[in-house]
Amino acid sequence: MADLESTNSSYELKTRCNFEAQLSKVYTKEIFRKFQSEVEGMYSCFNTKQVRVNGQIATYIVKERVEVAGSEKEVRHFEVLYDTSQADIRCICSLFNYKGYLCRHAMNVLNYNGVEEVPSRYILPRWGKDYKRRGLLDLNPGNIDVNNPIYWHNLLYRFAIPVVEVGAQSSDHYKIALQELEELLKKFNLAEDNLV
Repeated sequence: MADLESTNSSYELKTRCNFEAQLSKVYTKEIFRKFQSEVEGMYSCFNTKQVRVNGQIATYIVKERVEVAGSEKEVRHFEVLYDTSQADIRCICSLFNYKGYLCRHAMNVLNYNGVEEVPSRYILPRWGKDYKRRGLLDLNPGNIDVNNPIYWHNLLYRFAIPVVEVGAQSSDHYKIALQELEELLKKFNLAEDNLV
């Protein structure tokens, strides 16, 4: 039901930011709400400043005013690296690594540089409305870091979805799928115990 609701719904935009409009058409409802709070949080950031350049990589400091205790505010500094040649952006807060969508600091730097859309490499397929309808291996090999845990998650998830869908079709399929998954978890636990 959640997939169907996300696929057929449009979301209320809270800002005039192009990033919000762009990803309202892509993200599921739940992820869009989380991303939308980052877009709204861009307004608590100020004084985006380029502090150094090393070849194609520019380093920025983004200041953000955050609430710490009650109504008390504190200014925090976030370092953001932006590679203009590859549209690669990394923030010290590592929100993208942890949550899978860009942070307010990175979007401020993109905005500062006149970028009007979130680069496709930062729109993870697993958060898309049409995720289940995509082919298993529609990966673009040029933009993939095969040593990245996010890549592992995406690929494993894509292979697991058909197992779950077929496993839920009948009692026999369910028993086989459950038994195989339990065996796989046992193997992981054994491997983990051998490493310790």
